[in-house]
Formats: sequence, structure tokens, C-alpha cells
Amino acid sequence: MSAPRTDSLSAPSPDRGPDEAPAGPVWAKVPTRLAAPAPVAVTVTAVVVTRGSSPYLGATLAALRAQSRTPDDVVVVDVDTAPATSGHQDLQLGGARYVAGAGARTFGEAVETALSATGAPDHGWLWLLHDDSAPAPGALAALTRAVEHSNAVAVAGSKQRRWERDPDGTPLDPDLSDRGVLLEVGHTVSPLGRRMTGIDDTEIDQGQHDAREDVLAVGLAGALVRSAVWRQVGGTDPAYGQLGDSTDFCLRVRLAGHRVVVVPDAVVRHAQVSLHGPGASGARRRAQLYLRLTSVAPWILPFAMLAMLAWAPFAAGYRLALKRPERARDELLAPLWAVFRLGPLLRARRRVARTSTVPRSVLRPLLGTWREVAAERRDRRLARGGAHRVEHALSDLERAELGTLAVRRRATLALVVAGAVGLAAALFGPALGALAAGARLVGGALLAAGGSTATTWSSATSGWVRDGLGTAAPADPLLFVLSGLSVLAGGSLQTAVNGVLLLALPLAAVGAWAAAGTVTRSVWLRAAAAFLWTVAPPFLGALDGGLLGAVLAHALLPWTAVALVRAVGAQAVDRLTPPDDPADAYAPGPRAARPTASLGAAGAGGLLLACVVAGSPALLPAAVLVLVAATLVAPRRRVHLVLALVPALVVGAPLWWTAVRDGDRGLLTAEPLAGASGVGAGGPASGLELLLGLPAAPEPWFDAPDGGGPVPTAVRALVAAGPWAVGVLVVALALLGLLAALLGIGRRRAGATARRVTGTTVVGWLVAAAGIAVAVLAQDDGRWAGPGLSLLLLGLGAAALAGAAAVVARGARLHGFARTAVRTGSVVLVAVGLLLPAAQAAAWLAGSGSVAAAGRADLLHVSAAPVVPAVGQQMQAPPRQARVLEIGFSADGDGTVRYALLRADGSQLADAAVAARVTGGDGTAAGALDTVVAELVSGTTDGVPERLAALGIGAVQVRDGGTAGQDAAVGDLVATLDMVPGTSRVTEGQAVSVWRVSPADQPAPGWARVEEDGTTREVLPSAGTQVRADVGAGSADRVVVLAEAADPGWRATLDGRRLDAVAPEQTAGLQAFVLGPDDGHLVVRYEAQHRTAWLVLTTFTLVVFALLALPVGRRRTR
Repeated sequence: MSAPRTDSLSAPSPDRGPDEAPAGPVWAKVPTRLAAPAPVAVTVTAVVVTRGSSPYLGATLAALRAQSRTPDDVVVVDVDTAPATSGHQDLQLGGARYVAGAGARTFGEAVETALSATGAPDHGWLWLLHDDSAPAPGALAALTRAVEHSNAVAVAGSKQRRWERDPDGTPLDPDLSDRGVLLEVGHTVSPLGRRMTGIDDTEIDQGQHDAREDVLAVGLAGALVRSAVWRQVGGTDPAYGQLGDSTDFCLRVRLAGHRVVVVPDAVVRHAQVSLHGPGASGARRRAQLYLRLTSVAPWILPFAMLAMLAWAPFAAGYRLALKRPERARDELLAPLWAVFRLGPLLRARRRVARTSTVPRSVLRPLLGTWREVAAERRDRRLARGGAHRVEHALSDLERAELGTLAVRRRATLALVVAGAVGLAAALFGPALGALAAGARLVGGALLAAGGSTATTWSSATSGWVRDGLGTAAPADPLLFVLSGLSVLAGGSLQTAVNGVLLLALPLAAVGAWAAAGTVTRSVWLRAAAAFLWTVAPPFLGALDGGLLGAVLAHALLPWTAVALVRAVGAQAVDRLTPPDDPADAYAPGPRAARPTASLGAAGAGGLLLACVVAGSPALLPAAVLVLVAATLVAPRRRVHLVLALVPALVVGAPLWWTAVRDGDRGLLTAEPLAGASGVGAGGPASGLELLLGLPAAPEPWFDAPDGGGPVPTAVRALVAAGPWAVGVLVVALALLGLLAALLGIGRRRAGATARRVTGTTVVGWLVAAAGIAVAVLAQDDGRWAGPGLSLLLLGLGAAALAGAAAVVARGARLHGFARTAVRTGSVVLVAVGLLLPAAQAAAWLAGSGSVAAAGRADLLHVSAAPVVPAVGQQMQAPPRQARVLEIGFSADGDGTVRYALLRADGSQLADAAVAARVTGGDGTAAGALDTVVAELVSGTTDGVPERLAALGIGAVQVRDGGTAGQDAAVGDLVATLDMVPGTSRVTEGQAVSVWRVSPADQPAPGWARVEEDGTTREVLPSAGTQVRADVGAGSADRVVVLAEAADPGWRATLDGRRLDAVAPEQTAGLQAFVLGPDDGHLVVRYEAQHRTAWLVLTTFTLVVFALLALPVGRRRTR
């Protein structure tokens, strides 16, 4: 206990001697000093709470023994399982008592255990300490001085500083390692209950906060608490657990009419082990929400609970965007924990009400404001930014070198972009005006893409494909991706498709540049890789053939590779070399930025991989194989590679399940959203041609000159070998990379270089093997082999760049002729890598021309002419939604009749599902359609209009033939249709002849109708695959019939009452429901099995990965 002070309150000035009188008055002689309250005897019991064997406990007890004012009693409470000190090796208790408190779950319960065991007096004080909180020698003396003159003070807290630790977690000596980093000098809470200290994370104690005294709360580690008040308020609330109990306890002490002060002269070094331990963030968030619920007014409590639950997803999304998934999980779970613990919550509120003697308004001056919240966040952000800049500070020479590298990199990238944009302009430039005026890109395998975002989303997720009379089948995952892109295109699917094709070439070039940058930092090697990737035969062939999925997969594959490589921190980085070091474009040097794994890159990689797999489902097994195998060589965060597979698996889950259930690999190798393909005219490629990246038997780039002699022969041979040159170059360099990996080039100088060469080469050849396997399987199924070959070229390109960069790095360390030879070879290599793509692009453009050129009917071209005339489109529009039957003949001239049911302006991209093409079209309704078309063409007229109307066909159209044979057949067909009763021609002198279907004594055909005794009584309004209409009363025999194939997924309700389905045999395979005599509101729709669960899972997955991919929550190193 401190003796009463009688000395002067004014210390001697350092500017005068000890014997000189002070210049001012002597404050000890002022009579008011005698009026101060007399100090009271302070009895202190120190309670140290530990959890088992702790590396901090010994130092903390030593600090207690070193106090200038020692506590009267010291009690050590172990809340772990050790029943005695034998569980603590080398523990020196000194005069302290040991109490086993294995049943204590919280700090407050441990203190209660100590009080029960020692019988501390009510008039005494408790000095509460954690095992990781070592007080400075004068801490207790300063605390007792603060409380011995005031009966109002019930809690006196200490100034907390950080207890420093080694990087391995070993605590350092608290007296020798104290850097003065502040943790807390008292604290308050924000309006939402968040703890606020007003101190930056790295703020050094310079006495700037020593003026604080009365505060809202203090940390209980190192706090002096009056024993009577501890018992009065009931100690800490066990519901808080390890965190948050200090704030709640001090609030209750304040409301009980006592003061809570902080004593800056009392310093405690605190390691905050519980704050940084596993699960600490969740415990802290739960404590914040629990404190908020215990503090609000009773009438606000239910609204506060609802608000917390409603805000939780947004808070979790914010944490995900900051790349803190654990915190996001806590934001979701903490409100549930707080809301569903009603019992402890109500007991805590009753305890506060029972012990409170003053209103809550007395706390308002001590609470944090929104302005203070914003100021604290700003200060902490600036402090972290300053610390980051100091840690990664560069010299002027290093900044200049980085600037030079950046200028060279940007200039070369500009050349790459210019080349790709020029190639795109040559292909699409002449058609831009027509596209801007509303024309569309079609042809080859590409169908018209009419429809809005809403209709595209419905087609992508409904589980019903509306091709022909419809079939239950999953849509292609590519349509799901396009529905998202249509949002960016202003709600138009056709604009989204046009945009993908227009931007494909520049997107592929820039992506290849970025992907090459993860392997080598040589700008010329990256430029050559970008050009070679842009003019790769699989890519150009897919563009010509209108294979939208293959185009998208090729363009996004390098971007996916970039994201996945960065996800595990395996990318190459720029090296800052000393002036006397040779340039090394590959190996990281001592000043190279260390690559770090990126969760954001993993999120972006997952989304990109989902788009790639949607464009080519056959790449999914290859992606799974490659990523799982790549985890064996990934340098860090290997789980990121597995995580990246999740979106691709979830988005295409209906198609993957169908393929596994049916055992049909054709569902994966078929081109998604494709019509009749016009590619591969050169015939199937051989195994060697596939290995060189050629999807079909190649044709010479240019016509060889005629004439004999050795020169023309050599020229012809060179021209014939042109299409092979790109593949030969890539394979040769990939073999060089394999050789470099086997020989360990650069191993003596830089082990990291050798490891990167080996790892990149192994993964590259693994990717190439997966790609060639996909290509071979696709070609065996008669499909386009391009996506597999794109994957092959990606793998070979990675291995080739690794080999070339390793050779360049090795050559930079050679001397004399060897160095000159390597440099010359590098220049030749880059020159060939730049010239070959130029020749390839020129030959391709010369052979194909632009999309606006004539003669590209079987290839991708621009079209502005409608497929269905305006009169037919008017019938197709809601609410009627009649179909148009188009009849024609095959181009072979063999007289084969071809027909299509059109629900829009031509066959639609949204209706071209692979699963529907493979599994649909063989039902009773399809057979009925075949029969009526055959009767219509042959001239059999009995009941044909009625059967057409029953199928929802409102018009029949015939297009003029393109050949003499087709013209003759079309003329005969037109004459036949003119003679069919119930049809009337509505167009004359046009390229398309249209006949309106008008069955006798029945309304005009539509998609949904009410039928009675086999006669249509009413056509119901419909939109898409839904009917929502009010129907009147009628006979009991009424049925609702849809012009769609029957399926168990169709549902119909009348005023909420479910209607029974009619057997398909009674309606020629069409879907029908028993309507009956009642009136009411009729709803008909299709409900796919498990659709809701899949949509919820897909939405959740995409939102999570999109938030992870957002470029926020990170800081550039340079």
C-alpha cells in the first residue's frame, strides 16, 4: 500500500539546481492540498488466469514479483485440465497460490473460482491479469495511487502495449523487447457496438494519449477492480466467451453508478493470444452483436435482430471482396448465434436492469460517434499504407529501371494490340455499318440470337428446350454465360454474340500476352506468343465456321491460365538487376518481388474456367485432370487450384449429370449452341496434323507458281509446308523446354529458375496431352477438334516459352562465341515467331475474306434479311405465339424434304441445345409432325389444316431454291400448297412464299388453346412457356392443350388448384390438362426437377467467386 504523500507536487526543474528555490509557488504548501481525501488502505489480490502450459506465464509471474508495490496475494487459476502445478514444467510460483479451475469456461468464471478458493475480502481490490499480460514494475503502484483517493472509481485500467514475439511465436523478454507499440489506452464502442481504441495498428507510445482518464471501458487484462463491485454486477457475462466481456463489464459498472478510468502510468505488455488465436474473429463479431442486443431499448430489440439478419449477407459480401473468407463466414454465422441465444440474452438484459442505478444517457458522452468511426478508419488505412510503402520502398535507380521496363512492355503490348485490332478490322470492318444498323452475324454453325436477357435466362435455366415441339433437356452452359453477357450488351443476346466475335481476336492476343508473361518477362517472346496464339488454326477455323463456343474457349484459355498461375503464386516477375549483372529475363534475382498466391486470382480463374468449359464442355475432364495434377508442383496455396473447379462444375451441373446418367460422351464433345457446321471441309486431320495444332487437313497458303526447274519446285514445297510451320515451331520449342527441364539449365546459378522451368514444362506437356486426347475423342465422334487443339497449343506454348526463356537466361551468362550464338539464335527465333503469324493471317484473309464478302453463305457472314417475313413474325409474337413451318429441300438435289418449326425469326441460338439434339425429337408429337409434313408435301389434304393448327402452326413458308434442281422442286411444292384447303397465300413475288393456316370454324392457331370434343374453342394468351389467363365456365369435357411435347414437368393450376394431366396418347403426344367446367385464373408453366436448388447453388457460387474476383482489398507492391 502506498504511504500518504506529503512532498511537493512540483518536481525540481532540470534548469535549476537542487538547492535553488522554485521560480513559482510551492504547491505542497497550498492549504487545498490538506483538503484532499485521505488515502485509504488498498488490499490487492492479483488473479492470473492461464490455460494450461503457457510460454508467457513464467514471465508474467516474474513481472508480478518485480512490482515496486507488490500485491497482497497472488492466485494463479488454470482453466485447463492440469489439477496441480506438475502440469506446468519449470513453473516458479514463488508466493503465489495455484488453483485448478478446469470447469471455468471464461475469464470471469476463472476469477470467480479464485475468489471462492481464496475468500478475497469485499473491501479489497482484484488485479486481473491474463497469462500473456506482463505488467511493468510500477504498474500496480500507479493503479493504487489512482484509486486510493476516490470511492467512485470501481475499475482502473492500464495502458496496454504489445508484447513482442519472435516470428515463430516465442515470446521475448517484455522489458528488453518493448518497442512501445500501443494497443489500448481505454476504449469506447461505435454506434453499432464495434470496439474503438482511437489507436493505429503500429502507433508508438509517446505519451500522446496520457491525458485520458474517464473512459467508457478498459481491457480487464491489467485492470484493478473493486471486489465489491465485481460481486455487485455479477462479474463478466459468460455468454461473451473470451472476447468482448471487458466492454460489457465496464458498461454495467458505469450503469451501476461507478467510474471507469484508465491510468496511463500503469503499463501492461499484452500479447493478445486469444485475440489472434483460431476462431478469434468469429468470437469478436459475436461479442459485438451480442453487446448491441443487450444495449438497445426493449421495443427496438426485435427490429435489431431482423436488421442484423438482413445485413449479414451484405457484410459477408464485403468481407469476401476484401479476400477474407473466414471473416465472411463469421458475418453470416454471428447474427444467427446472437439471435438464437434468446435465453442468455434475456438474462443479460435483466441483469443490466437489476444493477443499473443511472440512465443510459449518462454513457452518451463516452460513446463513439460516426465521425470518430470514419476518422479512425481513415487513420488506420493511412497508417497501413505508410507502413507498406516503407517496407517496399525502392531507390531512385530501382524506380528508373522499373520505369524503363514498363515503357518497353507497354510499347510492345501496343504493337500486339494494334496487330490484333488490324486483323479484326480486316475481318469485320466492312460489316460494322450493317451491324450497327441491326444486322447480325450468322452462318456456319452460328444461328440467329434473337431474344432479350429475360428470355435467354429462361431458356438457359428452365430445363425445357423449345426446338421443334420442345423437349425436356438441360440447356448448354454456354447459354448461361451468354445470358450474363447480354446484360452488358444492353439486354440483347444478338448484340452479346456480335460483341464476342468482334472482340475475340484482340481478347485472345492480349490474353496470350499476359499468359506468356507468367512464364517469361521477355517482351519479344511474349509478343511472338501472342501473335502465334491469335492466328492458331483452331481459332481461325472456329471463327470461319461460326463456332461460338470454340471461339470463346480459345480467347479465354490464356486468361484462365494467367489467373490460375497467379492463384498459386507461380508467375514470373520482373527482376531488378545490379548494373554489373548480366540481364536475365527469366530468373528472379535478389531484388525480385516474391510472387504471392492470390485468392482473388483463384476467384477470377474459377469464373473464367467456367466460361471456357461452357464454350467447350469436352475441356472439363481435361481441366479436372490438369488442375489436380498441378497441385503436386504448385509452390503454394494448392487448394486454390481445386477451388477454381467449383464454378465450372456447378454452372454445367445439369449437363454433366445428363452425360453421366446416359453414358454419352457425345454430350461433351458436341459443339454447344451450334447448328449445321460448315467447318472441316478439308477432311479429318491425321494424328501428326492434330499434334501440330491443325484441326483439319491443311491446304497451301497460296497458289504455287507453275513451271519446272528447281526454283518453282522449292517454292511449291515451301508454300505447301506453310500451314505446318506454326505447329512445327511450337512443338520444337516445347521439346527444347523439355530438354531444358531434363538437363536442369540454370540449376547451378539459380535453383528457382530450374524449378520453374521444370514445373512449367511438366505442366505444359500435361496440358498438351490432355488437349490432344480431347481432340482425338472429338474427331472420332465426328465433332470439331478445335477446343482440344487450343488446349494442346496452350500447353506446348508454355513449355516452349519456358525452354526459350531458359536458353536466353543461360546465354546471358556465357561469353564469347557461345554468347553471340545464343543471342543470334534468339533474334532469329523471335523474327520467325513474328513473321509466321503474319503470313498465316494474310493467307487466311486471302482465302476467306471479310464477313461482308460474297460467297460466305456456309461460313460466318453478316445478314440483315429476315428469315421469316413480317406477317409470320406477327403470328409468332405473344400473346398468340403461333409457329411458322418452313419447308425446303436439301442442297444435294436428291429431293429430300427438310423442315423446321420456327418460333422466331429463324432457328434460334437459345434453342440449339446439345442434349436436345442427342436425346430429343423421337416422341409421339415429333412423329405426328413428320406425318403432317409428309401429307402436306404429297398433296394429301384431308384435315391437314386442322392438324397443323393442333400443333400451333399458324403459317407455312417456302424459300426459293438456290439451284436449278431446287427451284423445280420448290415450284412443285408451291403449286401443291396453293391447292390445300384451309391455307391461303399471303405473299407474292418475294423470296419467301407464306401461306396462312385457317382451319374451318376454329380460331386462328396459337400455342395454347382450350379444346372441347376435339374442337378448339379458344386460344389462350401466352408468353414464353407460360400461360396466365382468366377462363370462363364451360362444359366438363374441356381440356387445355399446349403445342408442346408432353412431359411430367408441366404444371397447371386453376385458382391454385392443380389440374390433372391428360394421357399423351389421347392428344397425339402433346401436353394437355383437364380444365373442367369451372372458371378461374389459369396458370400453366414448366418446372424442371431440382431447378430451384440448382439455381440457388449456382447463384451463391457465382456471387462468391465474383466478389473474390473483384480487384479490391489488395495493394500493389510497386
